Amino acid sequence: MGNSVVAETEVSTSIVHFYCTFRTEMSEWSGDGGPYLSEYEGELRVGLEDDVDEFRLAGRAKLFIVNPDAAEEDEEAPSLFELLDLRGETAAYLPLLHSTEPNMFSPAVRRILREDTGPSRNMLILDRLELLPEFRRQRLGLRYIRTAIKRFGSGCRIAALKPFPLQFERTLDDPDLEWRARMDLDLLSRDTHSAKTTLKEYYSREGFIPVRGTDLMILDLGH
Repeated sequence: MGNSVVAETEVSTSIVHFYCTFRTEMSEWSGDGGPYLSEYEGELRVGLEDDVDEFRLAGRAKLFIVNPDAAEEDEEAPSLFELLDLRGETAAYLPLLHSTEPNMFSPAVRRILREDTGPSRNMLILDRLELLPEFRRQRLGLRYIRTAIKRFGSGCRIAALKPFPLQFERTLDDPDLEWRARMDLDLLSRDTHSAKTTLKEYYSREGFIPVRGTDLMILDLGH
């Protein structure tokens, strides 16, 4: 699966600022989600205290914006269930939907959401954040998440992520073995329960709440 993010422990940092250059595609064909499922993939670069003018590669990031509200106005557009099911990465978020009303959020999700906000079902999915070893434990992950939500969360009802530690992914799932070697995932904990618990606690700092009965977390953006 490609739905993981590496966590860090908070310590003093030498990172002054960061930026992320995203790549995306646009199509009028609804078979790949068209304008209703947008993928953004890019590189995360940072400026350090000793040389703020030279930005160094710190990691990679990928996110999706799912827009079923706009799709309702297009008779040929996929439903919310169909949009999520189009990609393996987004299909991991199908448990957020109602079992008998698959175009609506599940009761577990709705219990988290504020009742006095609008009915939007649009989603920001923070799919991946991969940080190189020298840039971990500097709160860069939280800074990225916070900025990504500000930049891409407008019009979205929830932000969602899957806190699955990268070190437990199958190597065969990663076609870029050179990058995986640079990630040096052997430095991370091999205790599955401890690693997952650490990730959940990490994302809870930004307000993400575990969705009961799933391995997903969401943040209510409807405020």
